[in-house]
Amino acid sequence: MQAMLKGGAASVAGGAALGAGILYYGQNFLIYPSGFPQGSRTEVSTPLQYNMCYHDITLETTDNIRVKAYLMLQRQDVPATGGVYQQAHIYVPSRKDTGGEGVEIPVDNNLKEEDLEIARSQPTVLIFHANAGNMGHRLPLARLFYERMRCNVFMLSYRGYGLSEGRPSESGIQKDAQAALDFVRSHPILKSTKLIFFGQSIGGAVTIDLASRNPDAVHGVIVENTFLSIPELIPSVMPYLSSVSFLCHQHWRSSTSIQKIPQTTPMLMISGLQDEVVPPAHMKRLWEIATSKTNAEEVEMEDEDEKEGASGEKSIRKWRRVRKGARWWMEYADGAHNNTCTRREYWAEVTRFMQNFSKMA
Repeated sequence: MQAMLKGGAASVAGGAALGAGILYYGQNFLIYPSGFPQGSRTEVSTPLQYNMCYHDITLETTDNIRVKAYLMLQRQDVPATGGVYQQAHIYVPSRKDTGGEGVEIPVDNNLKEEDLEIARSQPTVLIFHANAGNMGHRLPLARLFYERMRCNVFMLSYRGYGLSEGRPSESGIQKDAQAALDFVRSHPILKSTKLIFFGQSIGGAVTIDLASRNPDAVHGVIVENTFLSIPELIPSVMPYLSSVSFLCHQHWRSSTSIQKIPQTTPMLMISGLQDEVVPPAHMKRLWEIATSKTNAEEVEMEDEDEKEGASGEKSIRKWRRVRKGARWWMEYADGAHNNTCTRREYWAEVTRFMQNFSKMA
């Protein structure tokens, strides 16, 4: 029996050591599966495939990593085909290095002045994608912002994703996001537009982090199915590593960062209550933190609709809206981690937010 106990203890210790090693050395691979789905590192769809004219951009970050991005400027005729403007390698230094002035970026001479005037008058959305795939997989979302809401759209593949160089990490992706914002703020057409940050899952953490570090630049924030922090997420997604979660060096502490975003900054938070990856309690807690310092009255609305399935069965889909000051909450009873953005009313709510955010600030 004593030998068995010793053997069992050794097995437990060995398992714990293995778990610690997996978490410490392999967490970047686990958190940033940039090669999934298959082909994500070599195949990136283009906006032209969705009838959007675009600029193909390469940004260089402050640590000399080249990151691929797309820019879709608004124009008179949307949708429109036949336009891809190759914008060569662009380096935009940190605004701190240029006295806060940024760098002037040339605009393609083929663009019509009337199109540029429209682009100047519309908001600009920066899209930060989830932890799998690349920016090409988010083009259907970009198209809704571009065509339905008539926004300029800027999106990128983080380092180590799509055709971007480097390896993904928290500090690296922070630099990528900052390079994207610096580009937009230095662009002669976009620098005077209202800026909205949009992020799903880990893209929500990128969004919150970037907004917290640039509170004067952001005019609105939209996050969906994101988390409090990576260490707090580990017990749910990797329970066998819970005991060694303190070894996590990728933090993305949104619960702290969100407190640095001014209460006057409009924010839309969207949660799928069937999220199987990020427990909905994470989004709910972020909402509580984001609204904890406002005295505005909370206004709640509920709604539902009936849906008939292929076999004739009927089901009720429910959603709930809450508004408190400049903060909006939307939850879907049947929303999972990857399909919340397909729920009825999702894009109608996003559209309402886009139409009203400037009045709330």
